[in-house]
Amino acid sequence: MAITFKSKAQDVTMLDTHAKQVLDIIGKDFGKRGVITAGEALAAAAKLRAAGTAAKAQGQPADNDDDQEGGTGSDHVPLHVRALPFVQMLENAAKNDTDILWGV
Repeated sequence: MAITFKSKAQDVTMLDTHAKQVLDIIGKDFGKRGVITAGEALAAAAKLRAAGTAAKAQGQPADNDDDQEGGTGSDHVPLHVRALPFVQMLENAAKNDTDILWGV
């Protein structure tokens, strides 16, 4: 399944597993519905950028679902790359003072 994050400026769609990872990093509950307010957006973007940088520096795979996908991890998109559209969405939401919603 996929989740679409929506704001006035843009939408970003992610697979559930990736959305859960991103929401965990920024301290939001993975649920059927949710909101990231414009006031929370810059801090959330900073957390995602830091997590991506840390994972890249440690050479960690993008996620822990290698066995589920049957892959070796070498074909996975790293967190700092996969989360970039969402980070940009967060930064745009803060800049334009708009909230990000999902499940609506």
